[in-house]
Amino acid sequence: MCVRMRRIGAPACIPPCGHQPAARVFQCATCRLVDCQFPVDCPVQDVWVHEDEAITLHCDVPFAVPPELQVTWMFAKDIRTQDLALFEELQRGIGEPPSLTVQDPTLGTIACRLGAASETLARKYFYLNVSGGSVEAEQELQARFRAVLRWPQGRAPLHLTTSLQLGLVLGVAGLVLLLLLLLASWRCCRKSPEPPRPP
Repeated sequence: MCVRMRRIGAPACIPPCGHQPAARVFQCATCRLVDCQFPVDCPVQDVWVHEDEAITLHCDVPFAVPPELQVTWMFAKDIRTQDLALFEELQRGIGEPPSLTVQDPTLGTIACRLGAASETLARKYFYLNVSGGSVEAEQELQARFRAVLRWPQGRAPLHLTTSLQLGLVLGVAGLVLLLLLLLASWRCCRKSPEPPRPP
């Protein structure tokens, strides 16, 4: 007895999300086409980014979509969500490439919709975890840290040794100067006043 028949050349359903018309199967029991049983909304993806870093997000899916498909980008500030009522539209376009470049990103969720609102094939969500500081500054700090870790045991890096030597020299010079001042003060106070001469 026939339960389901896949059309010749039709691809299999690809999880985890998306409306995939090309993968429909014919169900004999009901005499109708059945879609993949996946939600249109894809899981939220975490994206880690610095506040002064440019990032490009791609609204691609692992199944075939029409070439002239409408792509809509939306943003919900300061929140991780899939609630469409909380999003504001950023831009809308048709065709390739379905990507969005964000300069100076802000904490929140960016969503993209493939297809019109009434015929959505998939919605992807990107939660931007934004941290402060510069990428270059962090990379420089990491490079210094790795340099210290690679330094031979028992020896300090040259710039650190030079700083310590300079500090030691300045400290000793300050101590000698303080001792000289104390000695001069002590000598001055030890001098007794000369007695007055008789007339």
